[in-house]
Amino acid sequence: MQQNCENLIGKKLLVIGGAFLHLDLVKAAKRLGVETYVTDYLPLARAPAKQIADHVWNLNITEYDALEERCRREHIDGIMNMYYNPCQRPVQVLCERLGLPCFGTREQYEIFTDKKRFLETCVRYGVDIIHQYREADFAFHNPAVEYPVYVKPSDSRASRGQSICRSYAEVGPAIARARSESTSGEIIIERFMESARDIQLTFLLVDGELHSECVADKYNGKVEENLAGVCVCGIAPSRYRDTVIADALPGIEHMLQAVGLRNAVVFMQAFVDGDRLRVYDPSLRFPAMQYELFIRETIGLDLHEAMVRFALTGRFPDALRGIDTPRSLNGTICLAIFIYIRPGTVSRIIGLEDVRRRKDIIGIECRYGEGDRLENWTYDHRQCIFTLMLRNRDLEEAERTIQDVYKTLYVQDENGNDMIIARFDTAGLRK
Repeated sequence: MQQNCENLIGKKLLVIGGAFLHLDLVKAAKRLGVETYVTDYLPLARAPAKQIADHVWNLNITEYDALEERCRREHIDGIMNMYYNPCQRPVQVLCERLGLPCFGTREQYEIFTDKKRFLETCVRYGVDIIHQYREADFAFHNPAVEYPVYVKPSDSRASRGQSICRSYAEVGPAIARARSESTSGEIIIERFMESARDIQLTFLLVDGELHSECVADKYNGKVEENLAGVCVCGIAPSRYRDTVIADALPGIEHMLQAVGLRNAVVFMQAFVDGDRLRVYDPSLRFPAMQYELFIRETIGLDLHEAMVRFALTGRFPDALRGIDTPRSLNGTICLAIFIYIRPGTVSRIIGLEDVRRRKDIIGIECRYGEGDRLENWTYDHRQCIFTLMLRNRDLEEAERTIQDVYKTLYVQDENGNDMIIARFDTAGLRK
């Protein structure tokens, strides 16, 4: 699909965060002739996006004064992050200081990066949320509390610091864990939506209008494996796309417009609870499911390049105006499979190239390589070694693909033991 043709050759782009998913941003900028810079505190070996950038800075993403001075000295034309929660506010702070394009104001970023502020905003505009508890409700054995409850930081990432509590005795330690992972020290306690279907929603706002959105069903790990808070599979389009989600979209769109967002990517999660959609956990970024790869595969639109153009010009490409992601993704379904490992040293990875050669695999993210070591059980996305993006004709074909992947792909520790855990049960796709 044709994008606008504004010449960006020679422009300078700073990507905040050198992690794996930002590789696509750096590659997109390079395709457009943009000079690329990447910064974070990590060494080159642990920051893949730095490895392909034209320029590397080792400044921490929150060293605002030093970053501002360096950006002015280098005449940086745009700053961006599209995947990682900790990088969102630094982008806004620096863009505000330097007068560069950004998805939103400081207040808007606070709403969409702080879960508590977001929930307050939802209530204000009549968007359904999960039932909330106060910390004071757990000062004693409160008969009004319905267990299980879910305790999490208000502003953390990657499922860190989150706990399911099935009794009063478990709440105190869970609060301490959540607070230790929260930058602000704020926490959220809510009803645990044990049997509700989890949903991911991604919206694209262009000049205040919703021009594209993608909704996906999310399948989490098993409670007995302590992975109920992490995604093991995402599938788009959602089976609820034309029912519960369609009913909730006008209210969500009204809220996004009411808080003043005009040009932004907005990601949030939700539960289907009967005939209601209860939203939670927002951000101004793409999801880890990488729906932008699915957009590129189905309608030929490169959203990575579109985001680079916005960061450098303050305008989205003309190709984004008036488009709507096909509800059925051109008759196909797209899946993201997250593969987790137990702690240990990754000694050998078997079958990765065979999986990569499959025509129905449109992308693979690999977080750990041979020789890397995972020290501890964290029960969150830090234990994810691979994310696989699949495109299939139907659910039956998707089941076969996932099963073939599990039969082909192995990760062994130094003793030859299998490290992969939490394999997705494909029978769940039919539930």
